[in-house]
Formats: sequence, structure tokens, C-alpha cells
Amino acid sequence: MTRHPNDPALKVDFVQLLFSDIAGRLKTLEVPAARWSEVRDSGWTLDGSVLLGYGDAEHSDLRLVPDVSTFVHRPWTTPSGRSVGMVFCDVLDAEGQPFAADPRAVLRRAVEASEARGQRPVFGVEAEFYLLRDTGADEAGEPVDGAGYWDLSVDEQADEVCRDISEALALMGFTVDGHHHEVCPGQRELVFRHGDALTTADRLLLLKHTAKVMARRRGMSAVFMPKPLAHLYGNALHVHVSLEGTGAKEGPLFHDAADPGGMSELFHHALAGVLDHAPALTALGNPTVNSYKRLVPASGTPVHASWARRNRSTAFKVAGDSAVPRSLRLELRSPDPAANPYLLFAGVLAAFADGQDRRLKLPQACEEPADALTGDDLTARGIVSLPTDLPSALRALDEDGLVRRTLGELAAGAVARNSRADWAAWHRVITPWEIERYAQTV
Repeated sequence: MTRHPNDPALKVDFVQLLFSDIAGRLKTLEVPAARWSEVRDSGWTLDGSVLLGYGDAEHSDLRLVPDVSTFVHRPWTTPSGRSVGMVFCDVLDAEGQPFAADPRAVLRRAVEASEARGQRPVFGVEAEFYLLRDTGADEAGEPVDGAGYWDLSVDEQADEVCRDISEALALMGFTVDGHHHEVCPGQRELVFRHGDALTTADRLLLLKHTAKVMARRRGMSAVFMPKPLAHLYGNALHVHVSLEGTGAKEGPLFHDAADPGGMSELFHHALAGVLDHAPALTALGNPTVNSYKRLVPASGTPVHASWARRNRSTAFKVAGDSAVPRSLRLELRSPDPAANPYLLFAGVLAAFADGQDRRLKLPQACEEPADALTGDDLTARGIVSLPTDLPSALRALDEDGLVRRTLGELAAGAVARNSRADWAAWHRVITPWEIERYAQTV
């Protein structure tokens, strides 16, 4: 086959076919550019176990089909100077239909359901990560600097990594809004411009990959693990989402100038839906054993399903300026970077729709730390605790029919199966803490 003269793969030596597994990890098959036109038109056979995380004879023959609209030139070359293109792929089943457990397909279905209601989702993310140097010890590493929240550091090596990341992302078509030092030594945050749900999810995975590559090139590691260092705060993934009208009703749907807080009735119901489904959404936003080392009381992380306008300790915060209607949005503050963004975004959109359909009433905002409230106060306000460990979150997912239907039983089952396998593996590990605490005292 002859490549189209405008084909972007004409300018690269190899093309990486990207897709997400059920855990949200980027997977790839790399093909020579000479094979690109054939693969673009015909796809490539995929073993379903790579996506699901386990062998399943019923779903063993899948097909990767490039989504050509996502093609980017990787702005760094290989060690030998070769150029590489990257393209996200859709996954089809043996009948040529979207594979039910393909995370991109799950999110696409959720977006289509939202758009059928005349609502176009807009998502943004803020991903925190640590820049660490290897110590040779049995730990994630040590922070590359001692700076703090929004500090101007005199040691610019870590800043150079963030500049490398920003430039690389810009060359891949991102609009990078900025980066800054986070609260803890070595901790950083880089923010890119919000966009449609699928593009934002794709770009979050590209951000994580690019950060890891750029850090390694300067002798560091970019670590997105939820809680890599026991004595420091964990990494959050703050997710921002709003709804825009479509067609003749184009415009921000979360704003109402007549409301004292600027929030529309639709926003009230949508937020109430998210609060109602928060336990199950925790399984998607905090999907690892390590996630729950971050979500602990009095740590600055949210452990209750509450919302606020000003209080940053809540799981859900209404962000933006009511004087700027399009800026009004919901911020989810409990997820972490281990989340599969496709599945998490899909779950949020389903909760939005459910809150509207059932016209759920939004409870009172909680502008003080929920950790400081008594059990009676929490009960009176209708504030429930979020799951405190992975098995509790998975039980909530099992019991939430709406979120499971949104993911589809195959995807929901794969999430639960793989997470429970992680939990079982964790319980077979004897930690140094246990040796120190029990070996000589029991």
C-alpha cells in the first residue's frame, strides 16, 4: 500500500501503537514506518490478556485499530537518533465491534450518553508526582530538592526536568498552563489545558510517560505512585469536570446567575449524584493497595464524601468564579495518579446523569474539616466515610449497579479481579515494620 502524502508517519522511523490496559497502564506495539499504512487500514491482532490482565479464551483475539486523529510525533529521538510516532488505538472484538472492556470504549460510551442528553463533558486534570534520586536502598528514592509549596528553588535541576516535560508536551500539541513545586520536597505538579474527556484521558497517560522519560534522562525518577514516601504527603490526581450545552443550548450548564452560589439546578443534582456514588468511584479513583496509605485521617486528604466551595479538605470542591460562568466546575480531590482516567471519567459522568434523573438533593456544604466533626455531626449532615482500604472500595463497586453497568460487567469484573489479586499478594508480604514490631515481642 502507498501512504497518503499527508500521512504523519512519513516523517518518522517507527510508530508506537498505544492502548490502555484495564489498570490504566500504557501498552504498545511498535511497527516500522514502512508497515504503517497496512496497520492503519487493517489493524493488528492483540491477545486480550494484555488488556484484561489475565488469560481469557473467550476474549483472546482482539484487534488494535489506530485512531489516526491522535497521532503525534514523539519530540525526542531514540538513543541512536531514530524518530518515533505515537498513536492511540481502539480495540475491537472478534466481530469487529468495540471491545466491551477497552477503557477508551467505556469512556466513549459514557460521553455519547452524556451528549445524547445535550451535555458535552469538559475534563481537566492536575497530576502530582515526585522527582526522586535512587539511593540504592529498598525505597522509592530520595527527593531531589528540599523546597516547599510554590517555592522558587535555587537548585534548578528539577526545574529543568519540568521544563523538558513542558516543551515535549507542547510539541505534541498540549497547551501547558504551567508547573510549580508542590507541598513536599521533590514534589511537582504540571497542568495542561482542559478538553474533551477522551483527549484529556489520553493526554494524562502521555504526560506520565513523558515525565518518566525526561526525568530518567537527567538521572532522576518521576514517581506517580500514590504514596511513595511514608513521611511525606502522597500524590493526588485532581480531576476537574463541567458540562457544556450542545446545539442551540450551547454554553456552560453548571452556572446560574440567579443562584446565590452561581450553581445551576443541574449542577446541584449532578454533584449530589457524585456524592451518592462516591464509595464506588473511590475504587476507580484509588485502585491500588498503596492508594489507601495516602487516604488517611488528618493527612490533608479527603476521607469523607462531602463537598465545599472553599474547604480544600473535602473530597469534592466547587471550583471557579461564579462571575465567569464557564469556569464553574466540580473538582474531585480524592483520586490519585494510579487511577485509570477512562474508567474514572466514565463513572463520574454516570453519577452526574443519575443525580439528574433522580433529582437528588444536594446536602449542605461542609466548609470545616470533616475529620473534626463528631460521628453524630456527620450523621446529621448525611456525610459518609469513604472506603479506607481496597477491599472496602471493591465491595462498594460490587454493590453499585449504576457504576458497574457503566463500565460493563467485563471491565468491572476485570478491575475487581486484578485489584483483589494485588490485595492477596500484599498479604503475603512480610514488611520491615512487622519484623521490628513483632519478631522479638510476640
